[in-house]
Amino acid sequence: MATKGNTIPVHRLGERTDQGYQLDRMHAFNKEDSDAMVKELHRDDHYIFVLCETGGGKMVIEFEHFSIPPNTLVCVLPGQVHSYYDVEEGIMGWFAAMDPGTIPDAFRTVLEDPLLSTRPLPVCVDDMDRLTKCLELANDMQERPVSQYSRQAVYFLLDSFTAMVAELYAARQGIAAGNVSRSRSINREFRAMLAMKYKTVKSAGEYASALHLSLSYLNEAVKEATGFTVSYWIQHEILLEAKRLLYYSGGSVKEIAHELGYDDHAYFSRLFKRAVGKTPGAFRTNFRQEYHR
Repeated sequence: MATKGNTIPVHRLGERTDQGYQLDRMHAFNKEDSDAMVKELHRDDHYIFVLCETGGGKMVIEFEHFSIPPNTLVCVLPGQVHSYYDVEEGIMGWFAAMDPGTIPDAFRTVLEDPLLSTRPLPVCVDDMDRLTKCLELANDMQERPVSQYSRQAVYFLLDSFTAMVAELYAARQGIAAGNVSRSRSINREFRAMLAMKYKTVKSAGEYASALHLSLSYLNEAVKEATGFTVSYWIQHEILLEAKRLLYYSGGSVKEIAHELGYDDHAYFSRLFKRAVGKTPGAFRTNFRQEYHR
């Protein structure tokens, strides 16, 4: 196994394009093509949409493994650790990368549902037809000579694509169109703050104060939106980053515990084992073996 670095690679959209998006036809007609699609675990600073039409493959997203059969849509959020593997030679579909700033807040609230958004979404034939036609037209427009008209057409078409995708996720999550509840809005604010502060702020009460809410109201809103409490999500965020560091860094459990804000690494190890069911060291060994099997 290759020696792991100290940070998880981040793929930045701005290093590949200045358009705020990247749209590519996805295909693998031979082993060399399919092998080229396989990537090491990494993060992106943008949204990724993978629309699989034929063939298939597998993905690992935040340390969960998923099969990607035909007629499936996958949405990978900015910052999520993921990769592709076991890509079939006959796979065909679409790959779209989009800067977060190009996606309206109402759509992002739906797409960033913490419980459901990582799971591949089966798409019916009619919806697949609409999505693929939209991307085919966008691809046709981007291949024309660049002008303010063709470029704007691509933006509008990709905006339509994300609207349709958000509608599909909203339907799965039981959200009425255009009706994002107050609890979901509060949950999104909390989750955004948690993503920035989980290493230093571990008290549910501190998050409530920062959001100018009572702890009971914040808990009620987050539980209504996700089914879990504020404390659960604080621990979830910490453990998720712990898994990332255990997989990718060569740091000791003590070093990782300190990076996550725990002076007592033994306490951190007990917390990890209680939640994950195995020690940090066992997780590191088992997951690396599983991913590279």
